[in-house]
Amino acid sequence: MEGWTPEAFVGRLKKIPRRQWYAFAGVWLAGLFAHGYMFANKLPNPDDLVCLWDKGVSFELGRWALPIVGMLDGTFSSPWMLGLLSMLLFSIAAMQLVEILRLKSPLFCALAGTSMIAFPTVVCMFAYMFTSDAYTLAVLLCILAVRFCRKGLWGRLGAVVCIAFSLGLYQAFFGLVPALLVYDLFLQCMEPDARANRVFVTGLCDLAVLAGGSGLYFLINYLACTAQSVNTEFSGRMHEFSIGALPEYIHRAYEWFFYVWRDPANGITETPSLRFLMTSCEWLGILLILVLAVRQLRRKKALEAGLGLVMIALFPIGVNLICLAGQSYIHTLMFYPMCLVPLVFLSLCERWNTGRDPQAAGVPLLVRLHNAGRWVCVCLVAALAFLYARQANEIYLDMQINHSRHVAYWTSISTQIRSLPGFSEWTEVVFIYEDGWDRSTPGQWKHENFNELIGVRLDYHSYADRYLLNYYLGYAPHYLDPADYIDRPEVREMPAYPDDGSIRMVEGAAVVKF
Repeated sequence: MEGWTPEAFVGRLKKIPRRQWYAFAGVWLAGLFAHGYMFANKLPNPDDLVCLWDKGVSFELGRWALPIVGMLDGTFSSPWMLGLLSMLLFSIAAMQLVEILRLKSPLFCALAGTSMIAFPTVVCMFAYMFTSDAYTLAVLLCILAVRFCRKGLWGRLGAVVCIAFSLGLYQAFFGLVPALLVYDLFLQCMEPDARANRVFVTGLCDLAVLAGGSGLYFLINYLACTAQSVNTEFSGRMHEFSIGALPEYIHRAYEWFFYVWRDPANGITETPSLRFLMTSCEWLGILLILVLAVRQLRRKKALEAGLGLVMIALFPIGVNLICLAGQSYIHTLMFYPMCLVPLVFLSLCERWNTGRDPQAAGVPLLVRLHNAGRWVCVCLVAALAFLYARQANEIYLDMQINHSRHVAYWTSISTQIRSLPGFSEWTEVVFIYEDGWDRSTPGQWKHENFNELIGVRLDYHSYADRYLLNYYLGYAPHYLDPADYIDRPEVREMPAYPDDGSIRMVEGAAVVKF
């Protein structure tokens, strides 16, 4: 039992390879720079307002593991606590990811952690602060599943459990697992002593793990929903999948992977600079893949080179696996596996250097070429991470300004309601929403593209209005159904807010018409 003492645990921490600690440090340094603004302020989006004391919808969306997380760290949306806890989970994930990618360079390992935490989807995770810890735990479980897959039979069983629980938290990050597994198989094919039959068998075992993890998830989901007597919307969405449309889904996965140069790509590349850097990582990575394949051909390992190219061709499908679900709209949260693009580029650059011919290492031109290549890799990934972190701060600033606008907007309305003749503490309220917009209010965002990145529009009128009034203005009246009032003649004659007469008493109730 000596191995389980606190002193022994600290001793084991000291044995962790230094490269992992560089990744750990990269997450914390870049994470605080990119997201510290969010951690130190409360910047709620509508969903976060509704779920301020809750983990959100669980069983109905197939997220049966959410209540478990809530029991561990609470069911309240505290940005400082959940933000730092999420950072810790991300840093542990980064420590494991550098092993999967076989990174050795301290700078490359630190950049891997930096890129992982600065990626735009993380901004979206923290916009939904109430469940950010669950999202990051789902990411960590996906990466642990890949690590366990290389630990023998018992490790693969552990991977099955990790996949099931990751899906039980949030299904969108599942693409990390097949993407990293096929990339690891590619790296195995590029080894000097690679054997195609051994890699093929490993791939079949990986496929069994993916199927086992998915099957265990659906089994637990069925049992949990049956016990809770709820119908799952997630299962209903799965029925939208069509085998006949599979080629279209695969084409869509490749399209969204490579077309980051063309459009904002669901919030991932919002500016020309980001599009250039992300595209450069992709195409320079493809060049390095071809170099590694040629290197294997020179070793007379054509079968291994061909199998490796097949594995890496599956990588974009794994990254955008969510496209195979057949959904018409895919949320920015679901694109987190795209963060692997710069990470794999780092890994390929590392492999390109460490696997070069020792006899050619003394050639000055080749040495300079490899050194220049490493500098290009570092500069591209570092610039990408910095621009992502800078953009995150701008988005948080926009969120704070919009939240302040919302509070001011509803402060005015609540004051006018309380100033109505005959108002009392028992006065009930009716909100009636119609098409149109209040021209006196400013736009939501300085940059409208941020709407796609956050994944939810911060409108002045939303399902969270009542929660804003309750939590931030201390006004929580009883609300009446607008359907009972909208067709009344005196309500139809009312102008829209903020025109005079848009807030009035109608049969003892305060009616506000937007």
